Amino acid sequence: MEFSTLFVVLIFRIFVAEPFSIPSKSMYPTLDVGDYIIVSKLGYGNYDLFGLDITNTRMIRHVERGDVMVFEYPRQPELDFIKRVVGIPGDQILMQGHSLRVNGVEVTRETESTKENISILREHLDTSSYQIALNIDRSHSNEEFNLTVPADAYFVLGDNRNNSNDSRYWGFVPAENMIGKLVYKLSGTP
Repeated sequence: MEFSTLFVVLIFRIFVAEPFSIPSKSMYPTLDVGDYIIVSKLGYGNYDLFGLDITNTRMIRHVERGDVMVFEYPRQPELDFIKRVVGIPGDQILMQGHSLRVNGVEVTRETESTKENISILREHLDTSSYQIALNIDRSHSNEEFNLTVPADAYFVLGDNRNNSNDSRYWGFVPAENMIGKLVYKLSGTP
């Protein structure tokens, strides 16, 4: 490969879009283990290449509720996580068991299917509609919190709500940790 071609590919990967593979079931049913995704990085300000920080600038794109984002895990920034944004700066998040409210408005859900104690639900958050998975045998009835998302931070959840290491357990994602937004998914190999 010519140097100029390699240079263009590297610049594209650093600043525009980057491929990732999904290592866990935390985003099931939206994403599954082995799926490949393309993440748009342009405008999110956190630019690296193969774990090496290139530059960090102020985020100029808006992250919205319902966006699926790749970010540096706050407790170990060398790890990249992918989750759905449920709360943006200033939002009030109330969670009681499986019930979720954002700014006093209940996030509505309808059951689409149930198989082997896993319910696939259609969740509606603002203008976003997506599927989540809930294990009906694993109650989170004791899980309750009421919090406000601080400025320059986000509250994120995995779509596989009973099997996700997310903001419920380790807190908010700082804006500077955001890498990019999921824009395209390729299914993994069978």
